[in-house]
Amino acid sequence: VWALVAQPASATSKPALARTTTQTHIYQAFSSSGTPTVRITSILRGSCWNESLAAGRNDAWRCMSGNDIFDPCFSSPKAQGVVLCIMSPWSATGVEIVLTKRLPSSFAGRPSTAGLPWAIQTFTGLKCEFATGATMVIGGRRANYGCNSNEWLWGAPSRSWEPWMIYAAVVDAKHLSKRVKIAVAWF
Repeated sequence: VWALVAQPASATSKPALARTTTQTHIYQAFSSSGTPTVRITSILRGSCWNESLAAGRNDAWRCMSGNDIFDPCFSSPKAQGVVLCIMSPWSATGVEIVLTKRLPSSFAGRPSTAGLPWAIQTFTGLKCEFATGATMVIGGRRANYGCNSNEWLWGAPSRSWEPWMIYAAVVDAKHLSKRVKIAVAWF
């Protein structure tokens, strides 16, 4: 949450932004009636063989069409037989996969904010998505989130204070020392 903090006007002072809390959002690929919330750029045929590695949710899947892997792909009980695959929560478009096999397990319950976020936006403007492949490890912390810059976010967010914080460094860093504040965590 951004809030403008009032300060006396002077030649040397500028308004400061107070960074107080991390917002959590559960991404909705489908409306409550089962229609896509993004513009569909292509419709493919394929199947999902596992839970999503990117989004730890009971309605998110790792799917394949031809030789292409899509993760995460979201299902809805109101849209049987299809999943929507979205690159990031900032995407306005997605791919629909018409399922050639049933999903590995049934949709159950609601997504939660308990696990690792699917994507993170920092107060400094980094937009980062969870990396599902092999990455580097420094000091026991995995390069979990690739960002829209040369920086990565390492390990899990620290939720013990507000706003949440996480280590940030380039992928070939030798040690982790810089922490950034998390503005939004997408699940």
